[in-house]
Amino acid sequence: MTARAGVVVLMAISIASMTAGGAAAAPSGQETYLLGPGDAIEITVFGQPDLSHTVTIKPDGTIALPLVGEVAAAGRTTAQLEKDLTKLYLKYLRAPSISIAVREFRTSRIYVLGQVNRPGEYQLKPSAGVLELLAAAGGPTTRADLAKAVLIRGKTETQQLDLLGAIKQSKDPDVALEPGDVVYIPQTDPRIIVLGEVTHPGAYDILEGQHVTDLIAGAGGLTTKAALTRAFIVRGQEQIPVDLQKALAGDTAANIPLKPGDMMVVPESHERIAVLGAVNKPGPYDFTPNLKLVDAIALAGGQTDRANLGRVQVVRVDGTKATMVTVNVAKALSAQDPGQNIALQSGDIVYVTPKGLSLDQLGSVFNVFYVLRLLVGL
Repeated sequence: MTARAGVVVLMAISIASMTAGGAAAAPSGQETYLLGPGDAIEITVFGQPDLSHTVTIKPDGTIALPLVGEVAAAGRTTAQLEKDLTKLYLKYLRAPSISIAVREFRTSRIYVLGQVNRPGEYQLKPSAGVLELLAAAGGPTTRADLAKAVLIRGKTETQQLDLLGAIKQSKDPDVALEPGDVVYIPQTDPRIIVLGEVTHPGAYDILEGQHVTDLIAGAGGLTTKAALTRAFIVRGQEQIPVDLQKALAGDTAANIPLKPGDMMVVPESHERIAVLGAVNKPGPYDFTPNLKLVDAIALAGGQTDRANLGRVQVVRVDGTKATMVTVNVAKALSAQDPGQNIALQSGDIVYVTPKGLSLDQLGSVFNVFYVLRLLVGL
């Protein structure tokens, strides 16, 4: 059963259980019900059929009766009105006995707006609860956030209503509807948002069982500038770190399941390398995971005619200590030794040695202090 179908069934059970006595049943606790304009009340004066009448309370809140004339009824309970009439009829009758019952309850104009199938104005009896109003409006739409419904009364008074919990418990929220009330059902947003270094950032509909890799795929994949190990999900007040490098490699623990309302951020990587020497575009470049030496030279526009690809230097700094590895890229390109195409790390400096440069000259280029100065700008 879908969530939508479940809500409809729960609503039906809830409304049926609360209105089993009939739609026209009197409000529970009629002794506390305050009469108002539009209520039809039956007044019985025992032993006096000529004084017994069924009357409707007029817009000004009064009723007109034989002998006693105009009597204020609005704002009184039936018991209070019985006492009032008993006192008035004492002038004309000996020990009058009077009984009052509400035969037809006035209707109240109440509004339901937002995510319901038939938003608008409804006339409901005072006995009606919020769930009956929701049912009268055709029930919630599939986008309704029932847990965050709002009752608006007047210009300033608002009250949040958990209608989802009320439906599950088959019990109306502890609030009595009043004429002019507005019940607003907001829209839930089942979408998730992805921002940052993806091809198509934006909002996406979430399907049941989706994970972060599904979201990345739906957004067109990552850009070359994505910081894979520094992504995170914002969920309410919580920030959840996400290691996309592990998730994309098949690590199920890192491939976090998504929830409606999640926002995923893939920040830009500030990790860089430098490619210098006999290349067409020497300078710093963004580092991406799995970047290899041949790829780095290609980023720098490829080697120049002066390049000595048989002696490419990779300088790697650990703390204040620099190590230099000599690599034969020519063998890697000719497939003689693919192992020469080594994987790089963030902060590496690739130096494509120009032809004719001596080892002593090369050593002076890569003294530790010069390397550290370069790294500051990476």
